[in-house]
Amino acid sequence: MQALRAALIAIPLLVVAATVGAFLIFGLSSNRDGVSPRIATETTVVRDVDGNRLILTLDDAQVGDFEITLMFESDDGSYHATLVQPSASMTMMGHNMGATLVPMFRRSDGTWSGTGSFPMRGRWRFQIVFDGEAVELEHTAR
Repeated sequence: MQALRAALIAIPLLVVAATVGAFLIFGLSSNRDGVSPRIATETTVVRDVDGNRLILTLDDAQVGDFEITLMFESDDGSYHATLVQPSASMTMMGHNMGATLVPMFRRSDGTWSGTGSFPMRGRWRFQIVFDGEAVELEHTAR
């Protein structure tokens, strides 16, 4: 009877140990192809526009997707309220693909953001036009 009890306890423990061992030995994890996880890249450009600072940030944390954020900061550090909507477009450098518009939405006073996706890897140029001023940002999509 004790041998049966010991076997009933030992068998599930062996199954769990074998499963954990298989995960450790064979690398059965979320990264099955052996490629290192993608590191997010962020590109920031700061420009003076009409006595205020325009802070342009491009973040491509997700594969193929990006978020672009514009912040208008005054000299005292507060965000300058603006109702003039900036326009953003992107084009691939070295290719004659034309420009793709990136819709921008107001998040709060002085902050606008837009999202989009890169159709392919490579070097991209973003152009932001605000109140007659154009700011360009170059970014490499991986």
